[in-house]
Amino acid sequence: MTTLYNCHTDGDQYRITKFDSLGNVESTYLCTVDECECPAGFRPTCRHRHMLPRFIAKDAVNSFYFYDYDRQGWVTNEPAPVQQETSTFLYTTDEPTMPITHADLFVDAEPAPTHPEPTLRRRI
Repeated sequence: MTTLYNCHTDGDQYRITKFDSLGNVESTYLCTVDECECPAGFRPTCRHRHMLPRFIAKDAVNSFYFYDYDRQGWVTNEPAPVQQETSTFLYTTDEPTMPITHADLFVDAEPAPTHPEPTLRRRI
């Protein structure tokens, strides 16, 4: 089970939020480098004060980065850039598109004269 944390500014303090493996918020605490409002905040240090300098050093505050405290590594949730294909066309109607043929361009023109087919000759 992976637990991820992110960090955002909240006034002159930082808010570190803990997420479960499904992305649900488990807890959130305001902290600085010197103090934290978590249950372990009365101790000389806590995991939030341990992570805060890492968020600041990586410039991961107010970003798409999450910190995996158990593995001591970073995870990103940055959206991938949208790549637009130039050969793809989207149509808004349900009707199939009809190709334009040469005959469609000249609807009012008279049809070209047709030559009679030559007769078949058989040798007996």
